[in-house]
Amino acid sequence: MKKRFQFLLIISISVLCCLKVQAQAVTYGYDASGNRISRVITITMKSSNGEPVEEEKVYNEVLKDFTVNIYPNPTRGELTVDIAQLPEGKTASLRLYSLQGKLILQRTGLHGGSEHLNIGNQPPGIYVMKIATKDSFTEWKIIKK
Repeated sequence: MKKRFQFLLIISISVLCCLKVQAQAVTYGYDASGNRISRVITITMKSSNGEPVEEEKVYNEVLKDFTVNIYPNPTRGELTVDIAQLPEGKTASLRLYSLQGKLILQRTGLHGGSEHLNIGNQPPGIYVMKIATKDSFTEWKIIKK
């Protein structure tokens, strides 16, 4: 039993030594009244040889009426937006804007579920996605590689 514990300890330390935490960011989500409703902690890691560790990130925010998941972000063009727990009879709208304020994409009358977006024809950069219902609103930065 003692040898098994020592072995697991050595393996755990070896794995942790191979990865280095490069940066940590905490972002908060707020409702329309300014109340904090979500917190997302993003940790960027690099391997011991300096190469970035690739992970598909899913960003999540829980609003008072529904939950939004957006992935992958950054994207190379294909983007999935999951809107879950949207109450019966409510609809959502989705709009994607360039940083200059130009409307790139719009979807209205969404009843929840998954929306698959293709922004592959857009130049690399940062875009702003706004998702709203009648009484809830969220805004996301989308990075196109």
